Amino acid sequence: MTTLVGRDASAYWGTGTPALIAETRNITIDLGTDWIDDTVHGDTVRTFAPSFSTFGASVVGLWDSTLGKSDQIVKDAIAKASGTFSLYWGNSNRYFYGSGYVGVDEVGAPYEDFASFNWSIKAIGTVGFYAK
Repeated sequence: MTTLVGRDASAYWGTGTPALIAETRNITIDLGTDWIDDTVHGDTVRTFAPSFSTFGASVVGLWDSTLGKSDQIVKDAIAKASGTFSLYWGNSNRYFYGSGYVGVDEVGAPYEDFASFNWSIKAIGTVGFYAK
């Protein structure tokens, strides 16, 4: 279904149909959760329950100048445009998907055809996880 790049990981982003961002090195997922103290008066041990969940992803990669896809991420970040994403790893049967915003964390000038391009996704709404 999808072509995995690097070491079995790939990132798709788009404000329309998500496109493969080929020059990715590492993808890091943050599934942080806020915790609420639900300790009852008189208890001797504090207890907590999960509250709001967050989803963020960081993508470390290189600038993709041949296809213009890195350009689109920069344009979407500046315009604060929401889009859809899919982040695969291991194989095409394991991925996160949803909607969100992109931010450009670092972009470097090319040196011998390599330029750093690190970007991140902050989800809006519900994020799904598929594993088969």
